[in-house]
Amino acid sequence: MNETQLLPVVWTLASMTLAVLVILFVSPSLLARLHASLGGRLAVQLLRLLYFIGLPYAALLTGSLAPIDLGLTGAGGALPGSALLGWDVAAWLRGLSTTLSIGIIVVLPIGLASWQIARSSHGAALGADDRSVGAVLVEALYAEIHWAFYRTAPLILLENAYVAALIGLVLVGVEWSVELIRNGVSRAPEDRQRWLRRILLLALSATLFVLTRNLWLLIGLHLVTELIWKAWLGRLGHHPIETAATRIDPRPDPDVRPLN
Repeated sequence: MNETQLLPVVWTLASMTLAVLVILFVSPSLLARLHASLGGRLAVQLLRLLYFIGLPYAALLTGSLAPIDLGLTGAGGALPGSALLGWDVAAWLRGLSTTLSIGIIVVLPIGLASWQIARSSHGAALGADDRSVGAVLVEALYAEIHWAFYRTAPLILLENAYVAALIGLVLVGVEWSVELIRNGVSRAPEDRQRWLRRILLLALSATLFVLTRNLWLLIGLHLVTELIWKAWLGRLGHHPIETAATRIDPRPDPDVRPLN
């Protein structure tokens, strides 16, 4: 392993170490206290920005990673002959077509499944997504850049997108496992649907990385999927689905007399 291959591994291990330390030493109660004040909220958002954006950007600035490794540019880079960020128009159209197709294939069954779950539990099993649109946008951006960052080291080492996507899934899974062990599994509907959403989006991101290698399309689909999911949960919550049993009129029929 030469220095070019070693540096991305060091950056990835540093990112995972920071994530695990934060999970272990910053409890949910401490995080809630920080969010209770304006200064605490600003500090949390600044630290999140430095971690999710600043760390990959620092790796790019030092030359440890290239924009193409993260999926920020195509093979053509930012050359004048390339249409946009290294992908020509045909490549953008192919990537967009693939993204929309995969998105529809995944989102429709999930929407139907959530409708069935809400129907059987009157909306109580899924809870609601109370985040603002701005918060959804930030989360989509942070998540996709973070997941792409974890795919770069195995991609540089092995030069295989399929294996890199799989290893990236494992690395993110390690972080999530530490979080689950540290904080436990909540029975709250909001927490269950949050984990369901995260797992779905991670799998979707890994699949599209292999097919398109375009981080911008991944961020776009992530954001659209989150907004659709948020709106769908709101609809299910505000318009609870009645089962056939609840629609039966409990009043007795005046034309039916009990037998004596």
